[in-house]
Amino acid sequence: MTQITKCHAEWAVVDRLRSMLNGPAHAEYNVTQAYGLCVAILAWVMQRVRTREDHANSLEDQAAISVKAKLDEQRVEDDPWDLRTTDSAHRDFKDFSAFAFLKWLRDACCHGDARKVFPENQHGELIGFSIRMKSDSDQKTRSLLLVESDLRRIGCVLADMYCEALQSAASNTPDHFASDARSMREERTAV
Repeated sequence: MTQITKCHAEWAVVDRLRSMLNGPAHAEYNVTQAYGLCVAILAWVMQRVRTREDHANSLEDQAAISVKAKLDEQRVEDDPWDLRTTDSAHRDFKDFSAFAFLKWLRDACCHGDARKVFPENQHGELIGFSIRMKSDSDQKTRSLLLVESDLRRIGCVLADMYCEALQSAASNTPDHFASDARSMREERTAV
């Protein structure tokens, strides 16, 4: 085992969120659980990947910047994002880069200045969330419906991409990095 670094902790947080999102859905609150975990990953990663190059002081910063570059190259319609922009629920995002889409989504879900996220129900059951927000770039109001499978896919893909970049940048032996990071324990205290 090696020294546990801040990079290990950062990787471990995102990996645990991904693991929870990949795990069994809550029997009663599966959609809400998927939304909460996806937004936590989205908030963490999208803030981190916006590290400016002139502020990159570590390999981890460079890894975060490399994730943004990959997201800029990917189209939101393409694999692994698979947002069906031909559907009415997603058409406002046709030809968006993955980065532009994820930044819009992060801003809509994480800025508390106005309600932008609404429950979407079908036959008396929550199926997902509708999100509406005006874009900073062109001032156009865009709408999106994300169901549980969208939330799980988006959160897991983003977490995978970020964890892989951190692991590759921070270690000459990526397998040891992951096992060292996973060895971090959380303190359990009764409240």
